[in-house]
Amino acid sequence: MKTYSVLNDVIFLDIETTHTDNKVIRICAVKIKNNEISRFSSLVNPDKLVELSDSQLLRGITQKELDSSCNLKEVLNKLQTFIEQIPLVCFDVTFKEKLFNIHNEFLDIIELLAILFPELRSFELQYLLKKFIPDYKKDNYTEFSYVEDIILMANYAISHFYYENGYSLPMSITELEKWNWYKHITKVNMEDVKCFIENKAVEFEEKANEPYPVFALKDYEKLFEHKEIWRRNGRSYTLRPQQRDASKFIREGLEKGKITIMEAPTGLGKSMAYLLPAAIYTHLKQQKVIISTNTKGLQNQLVDKDIPNLLEALNLKRDVSYTLIKGKSNYLCFDRFGDIEYPVDMKTLVGYVYLKRLMMEKGIGEIEEISPAIMEKFNLGFLINQCNCDSELCDVGACRYKDRCYYAAKVEALKEAQLIVVNHSLLLKWPYKSIVPLENIVVDEAHNLTQEAYDAFENALVSYEFEKYLKEIYNSPEKSGYLYYLSRRAKKDTLPLSEVESCIEQCIRQMANIKASFENYITQSGISKDYNIKDHLNINNAKMSFIIRYLEYLKEDLSSLNISLEKAVSVLKDISNLQKDKRLKILMEKVEGINSYSRLLEAVINQSEEGYCFYFEVDKFFKWWKISSIPLDVSGAFYEKVLSSVKSCLFISATLSTDSGYNSLRNTLGINIAKSQNKEIVEVPPIKPVFDYKGKSVIYAMENIDPNDIGAFSEEMKKFVIKLLHNVEGNIIILFTSRKRLDAFKEEATESLRTLGIKVVYGKKDIEKLKSRDERYILLGSKGYFEGIDIPGDAMTTVILDKVPNINSKEPFYKSLIENQVERGKNYWQAYAKVNFPIVSIDLKQIYGRIIRTEYDYGDLFIMSKFDSVNPTVKKLESQLHDVSIIRKNENEIFRDLNIRVARWKQINLYKIMKEVKPSLKKTILEKKMLKNSMSLKEIEEIINEFMSLEYRKRNLKYDVNIYLASGLNIYIDDKVLKLNTTNREKITQYFNDIIKV
Repeated sequence: MKTYSVLNDVIFLDIETTHTDNKVIRICAVKIKNNEISRFSSLVNPDKLVELSDSQLLRGITQKELDSSCNLKEVLNKLQTFIEQIPLVCFDVTFKEKLFNIHNEFLDIIELLAILFPELRSFELQYLLKKFIPDYKKDNYTEFSYVEDIILMANYAISHFYYENGYSLPMSITELEKWNWYKHITKVNMEDVKCFIENKAVEFEEKANEPYPVFALKDYEKLFEHKEIWRRNGRSYTLRPQQRDASKFIREGLEKGKITIMEAPTGLGKSMAYLLPAAIYTHLKQQKVIISTNTKGLQNQLVDKDIPNLLEALNLKRDVSYTLIKGKSNYLCFDRFGDIEYPVDMKTLVGYVYLKRLMMEKGIGEIEEISPAIMEKFNLGFLINQCNCDSELCDVGACRYKDRCYYAAKVEALKEAQLIVVNHSLLLKWPYKSIVPLENIVVDEAHNLTQEAYDAFENALVSYEFEKYLKEIYNSPEKSGYLYYLSRRAKKDTLPLSEVESCIEQCIRQMANIKASFENYITQSGISKDYNIKDHLNINNAKMSFIIRYLEYLKEDLSSLNISLEKAVSVLKDISNLQKDKRLKILMEKVEGINSYSRLLEAVINQSEEGYCFYFEVDKFFKWWKISSIPLDVSGAFYEKVLSSVKSCLFISATLSTDSGYNSLRNTLGINIAKSQNKEIVEVPPIKPVFDYKGKSVIYAMENIDPNDIGAFSEEMKKFVIKLLHNVEGNIIILFTSRKRLDAFKEEATESLRTLGIKVVYGKKDIEKLKSRDERYILLGSKGYFEGIDIPGDAMTTVILDKVPNINSKEPFYKSLIENQVERGKNYWQAYAKVNFPIVSIDLKQIYGRIIRTEYDYGDLFIMSKFDSVNPTVKKLESQLHDVSIIRKNENEIFRDLNIRVARWKQINLYKIMKEVKPSLKKTILEKKMLKNSMSLKEIEEIINEFMSLEYRKRNLKYDVNIYLASGLNIYIDDKVLKLNTTNREKITQYFNDIIKV
């Protein structure tokens, strides 16, 4: 295909590097000058042996050719002559700018696409290529393929942009007259664009939807058996009896007004198990159902995929509406955006125009829909802080932008929506009871709800937040604050402004005294400052007397401030032109907030109320401090806030039960109170795993490693991981229960791993890299990574855990819970076990859930601390882990055992996939034979390998038939012959012989 560009006088540049160490190995450029095309391409000698990816090998790059190429300096000198002074268009500008010491202007194509199409959620190259290039396929392996793909993408994107805007620039973009892209997109010839639009138009025959099968909605879960419903439009479908049976319990809970508790294992399809009865119920009964989740990922999956797919399958798209609503601060505000000072620097201005187009021209106001890459590139955090929805100032009813406001539209949508998706935090506050009462609730990821409930009912005073709170009331030096604004409008001499200002200054001084007293206490007590300091705030501890005294002084100062503020509010309320001013209403709410802070201080100072944990936390650098009061029993508060008004409620999670079933959840969340109020409670016995955990996974408990000696542990862990890398394939997750151990291991091992070509990553944005086969990664994570990592297939089959995630009994809240149990008659270890086991059990099950995500997955979990079989807690934990084999042997025996098991798991997959694809494989060979008179055995084997390789990729697996066939010998583990032995080897051989004879 001939290269063509709608952009002129630019150079498209691509620099290719190795994946392991970013060594430059090729530079390609396409120059468009005076509409003439010229090319530059050169391999670069990396001066070392490098690991090439499959795609690089396919494009003809070899180590021999690299060794005979010019070095980077020589290639750059040649490139300099080629590029002249023409602007360079790049996909990754930052890297290219650092590499080149040149004066050419760099044009960031991501920046261009973000301004032209602010609605895009991702700016990864493969996503953009598929988005803009019709029928894009990643199978072009020429040396210029990447550059030409980017040129083609730019052609389609710019042409489409002009086409949808009537071949003219929107007014918002004309604000970017000094932007480096501006002169290039304004010089685009519209005739070229029109020509390109016409030439690239592909006639898509719109296929008529297949007719919907006849079925009765009232059959509910029986619909899972109607395969023709779920296979419409080419979807694959297999009936899962566990999903159907779980759905029946959920439907009965909805219809009969029950509170249902259910552990539904990974692979069951729990989302569809509750969405199907919820969608049908809300349609037939015209009652709303609220679905609460803990993670943003699941919320997005529900509204972007699961709900629309279900409604389409059931032909209910026009009958059942749904929406997702979040807290106010997650949305952009038109009113506040109008108050932003117009930017003068170009980077901020580009971000400003991006937000303007996003909100006003694309109608998108949800902050989380903005790509993280664009947030960083345009430094949007600064702008968003000035224009996100302010929970206090926002008054949807009185807003002049109500008709355009994204948040207002979300609130309005609640009135019509029948399925409403929220998060746990919003559910616990639920400010929309007048619009949507809490009647029918589905709580997914219910294992997280307990912690969310404790967080919701905690009262805290954080020094920097409280100082900001005070300044929002009145700040005369900065001429800001609600009272300051109102006083300017009131023009009254009777307002006690000096008293308010004096009280606020005194409160701020008192907070500094409290910080100093905390610092003095921590220093005198010899408390480690490696991390934030967190401990009980004990009024009986003589060393804390100064802290308590200054807290008392702060309470007295707040009382004085409150008196002065109430005087001010009393004067302002009598002024007629302020009575409708929303800032007066907010000021009154601020005064009530001062009262709540005073009540917290009172509770902390006296500690007369039982059943609370009073604690403090201090930043390790003494930048801020926090005091808190948290109830040890939230059951009553949760019942009143959520359960008291419900008709039906479902609590569901992949990890919800502990050794006593669901008792922990029932007791914590007031479900027992609901039972005493004649609510019917249904506890569904934990559903058996869908996946073969016992047959396709294993746990190894390491011996003689002490995680408490952090220095020695990190060194031993490094040695072990390096050995492990030679015994397992793919990427690895290492999870830590201690941040100290994580940091120590990172410092100890990163350089050694990098030398081996292993990349160590840490951020959640790096999780997707675990799917890579071109290079190997190790992801280091702490408690926040115990769940939510979903890597199907065998690119990642190994998880390492530093230590069983028991609670820290010295942490103030857990310590208080344990002491509370001791007061009820339990000994210390009984009390510790009662608090610890439900938490550690769910955490460990979540960690184990990272390994097997599909029926083809297999894997292993290494626990690096003593996982002693005689320990009673460990014994109970073993029973929670699906009867998976737990191997306690020395390192060499463990690796031998693992290699044997992996060979077996691979054989199981091979045999399973062969059975699944045999008919289509036979058909493929027959079709190939029809095109040729005869085929050699080698040709048939090549067809088989190509076919099986594709089938394996569909299942996120790596295919190597030679390894699998060679491993079909007798295999022994624990002196028992495995199911897959010589007999099955013969079956596999017979299978291929049968195929070859087609």
